[in-house]
Amino acid sequence: MNWQTFLNPFDKFSEKSIFIFGILAAIIGSYITFFCGATYDGLIEVHLNPETTFLIALKENSLHVVLVTVLLFVFGKIINKRTRFIDILNAGLLFRVPFYLMSLLMIFPFLQSIDDEIKKNPEAVGKLSFKPFDLVMIILITCFLIALLVYSIALLFNGFKTATNAKKPLHYVVFGVIILFAEILSRIILPLI
Repeated sequence: MNWQTFLNPFDKFSEKSIFIFGILAAIIGSYITFFCGATYDGLIEVHLNPETTFLIALKENSLHVVLVTVLLFVFGKIINKRTRFIDILNAGLLFRVPFYLMSLLMIFPFLQSIDDEIKKNPEAVGKLSFKPFDLVMIILITCFLIALLVYSIALLFNGFKTATNAKKPLHYVVFGVIILFAEILSRIILPLI
């Protein structure tokens, strides 16, 4: 497997293979989220929440996949009438996979202790002091989290671009706006369901 396949698996694998992988990844990823005590309270956010259950994690994942799929499918149909729902759905399913890896990072004890400290006294965030090792680990994990976020958006973008044959700069701008809109919409909808 080369980098091109890693960044754009939509050209290499069939929609059926991607769909099956995406569904299995969503189920396993929801379990990982539950096990690690994480939550997806926004489309592109991962936070600690020890009260997360498997069903809550599954609900959050499902909402994010459905939300991004529906919004991008509507836009895709505007761009290209031959856009297929399964292709956009597959992009939405693969988009979530890096977030499951992000959940795994939440089990590091020093991250949990930092989270506990912030929850105890939110006003003292600027006054927190870190041991050198913790600071190095925070920087490394932050870089890795940013790389995973970029990768997830690249998967979604490449899947969308492949499904719709989007080529114009305006398509890319609207894609970005849709992601931001989906983030806002997910934060509104999640508490209601």
